[in-house]
Amino acid sequence: MESEANELFISYLDNDLSTAERELFEKRLSEDSVFSEEFYEFKSIYAVLENRLSYQRASVLETINQADTNYKSESATTIPKKKVIEFRPWKYGIAATILLAVGLFLFNNFQKPSYSDYATHENISLTMRGNTDEIAKNAEIAFNAKNYEEALKYFNQLLSVSSENIQYQYYRSVALIEMNKYEDAETLLKDISKGNSVYASKATWLLALSSLKQKNYIELKEILNTIPSDAPEYKNAQRLLTEL
Repeated sequence: MESEANELFISYLDNDLSTAERELFEKRLSEDSVFSEEFYEFKSIYAVLENRLSYQRASVLETINQADTNYKSESATTIPKKKVIEFRPWKYGIAATILLAVGLFLFNNFQKPSYSDYATHENISLTMRGNTDEIAKNAEIAFNAKNYEEALKYFNQLLSVSSENIQYQYYRSVALIEMNKYEDAETLLKDISKGNSVYASKATWLLALSSLKQKNYIELKEILNTIPSDAPEYKNAQRLLTEL
């Protein structure tokens, strides 16, 4: 029963319930104090997995459910039937204790690398061209100040004049990824990575960082493995693969 409740709690927290199901769930929360208590205790523990162990959450929750099943099975065989008390893990904190113990172990030993660990964008100095000098300078200033939304506006202006400029395309992609606009960035980067410019391997590395930021670890590994050993980004790519 507890396992079914846990699955319901997860569906609610992950927004997987229909509108009608959510309404019924919230109605029960307001009317059933025991259900409400169990849910909010579950939610507080689940947040640990959401914020710190999201990629391992499913396996940890499976461990909890299995521990719950084993506990009840052992209790039923070792305690006289009239003394068996229903096990309510989220109410009494037993499963919560297991969750934290397993979760913190995983966190300390298998924490995934993050985008911020690798996305260290150096200050840029753009090539100035004629009547776009002022716009390019503004783009450079905004980018170096990490004001990516402002920088993007200037890169859009620059590319409206020089649409084939690989340098502008690359730094526009950086700004897009920083703003979580992955699709537009990746379209540009895939084209750049196929070319012969000095930005080709940089673009492949940035594609990998985009996958890392989105936590698409399978795709990330595939991209990292395409970075050649003579590329400046190869060392970082191998280090990231090792950490994965």
